[in-house]
Amino acid sequence: MKSLFQLTVQYGSRTAIAAAMAGVFTLMPATAQAQIAAELPGPRNEQLIEKPSESVLMKESNLIQEVLEPELIFRVEPTRSKILKTKLPMTRVAITSPDIVEINEFSTTEVEVIGLKAGETTMTIWFAAPDGTSTVLRYLVKVAANSEEQRRAEIEYGKLESRLNELFPNSIVQLIPVSDKLIVRGQARDAQEAAQIIAVLGGQSIDQSGNLTMGANLGTAAILPGAEDLRTTSIIDLLQVPGEQQVMLKVRIAELQRTAARNLGFDFSVSGENYDVSHIIGAGAGNLTAILDGGDVELFLQATSSNGMAKILAEPTLVTISGKSANFIAGGEFAVPTAVGVGGIGAVSTTFRGFGTQLAFTPTVLDKDKIRLQVAPSFSSINSSNTVDGIPGLDIRGVTTTVDLREGQWLAVAGLIQDELAGSRVRLPGIGDIPLIGAAFGRQTTTRSETELVVLVSPELVHPMEVEQLPLFLPGTDVTDPTNKEFFWHQQIEGRPGYDYRSTVWPAMRHQIHHENHEILKAQRHARKASRHYHECEDYYISGPQGFSN
Repeated sequence: MKSLFQLTVQYGSRTAIAAAMAGVFTLMPATAQAQIAAELPGPRNEQLIEKPSESVLMKESNLIQEVLEPELIFRVEPTRSKILKTKLPMTRVAITSPDIVEINEFSTTEVEVIGLKAGETTMTIWFAAPDGTSTVLRYLVKVAANSEEQRRAEIEYGKLESRLNELFPNSIVQLIPVSDKLIVRGQARDAQEAAQIIAVLGGQSIDQSGNLTMGANLGTAAILPGAEDLRTTSIIDLLQVPGEQQVMLKVRIAELQRTAARNLGFDFSVSGENYDVSHIIGAGAGNLTAILDGGDVELFLQATSSNGMAKILAEPTLVTISGKSANFIAGGEFAVPTAVGVGGIGAVSTTFRGFGTQLAFTPTVLDKDKIRLQVAPSFSSINSSNTVDGIPGLDIRGVTTTVDLREGQWLAVAGLIQDELAGSRVRLPGIGDIPLIGAAFGRQTTTRSETELVVLVSPELVHPMEVEQLPLFLPGTDVTDPTNKEFFWHQQIEGRPGYDYRSTVWPAMRHQIHHENHEILKAQRHARKASRHYHECEDYYISGPQGFSN
């Protein structure tokens, strides 16, 4: 167990000693804990330390020869080093804070002092004298940036700040260098522009298309030559985005189903004038209804193999404001009658159930690009094989969950891998168990179904588009009505992109075009007739400088 003196030297303060002794106290008896606690410096003991008694001073003079304080100041810059060469060999070098200064000993007379980060610490060097004695030299090591370099950095950051405000005129950017950190304050127009500003400062650049490109020290150097020498190990983003943030949720529901079935079996059907027995083998075996006095016997063989595949891919997208709920449905509804009774009188009411792709989610922007999602996507389709009283059933794939995601990240919130295998065999007792022959008196079936399902979600912070950002083509804008030739002759149901036939108004347009062409032809015939009449008149009249004359 460590003594109180050892604990005091190692931890230095009452708080540190108490923290260090917390685990030791649990192993000590209560009396020992009380004794050590009494020896620790308390408020009263601190007063005695400030004004020690004569006996304490005498004790110190008898035990302590000398208290060595730092004698010199040793200055070094962060990420820089100095070589210290000595005349006497060094036996030992000690640093109080190794996270501020690092020591590399090359030899007994040469040592390198490396500044790691801004701060102060002490360095103690022991020398071996020729007479065999030891000499101690203590330095107060100050690690601080060069004032001239710091002024240059402030000037460069000022230029970089002005350049950023020119590149992003709708935002206000303020750069504050603190030691090896860069604080970015101000207000960005939206979340996308804030991300671009931080990306430029973090070593990315914006090309002519407005996209970010990666590169070491490329972002600041691209917008301000010479800024690549600025030392910044970390960026503290304090940019604010005004207004409510809008979140767009992308959901992908992908499902693949494969089925296979095989059937092999025999069956009989016996019929006559007074009886009819069908499906002797199987679940729907018939009953003998009369005396068998003769008839026909028919043998049925069934040997089939079938395979099926179904692919489902739904990608709904929905936008809402942070903290607000949104719902989306694309599909249909079908009526479900419900019997109700009021006062002993029966009645039927009708409700509607929806099917298709549905999405409900509530986003909450927690911090910058971190988003919490309460999401409930689902996809349902009508299952006609599960019909009761004419009302079809539904096949539903859905999930309800809450997740935290960064902007642009994808997360599989739900998944399913299902493999079902079933088999059945029906046979006549006794004869159906005979090898080979028994196959003619039974039926067997095997089915297998494989299902793979995954649900992916991804949030994204968005803002409204400007007019020039609107897409040129929307879904269906390039789909046109085919002409009569394309429809009847080429059997096409879509026309050429950019040429709309408009079959709804084409008869009227054709009549108008024919009428206009008729008028044009009529005018052309009248012009030709007038021209011919003019040339015929030239045979009887002469054209002079004063006009026509006889």
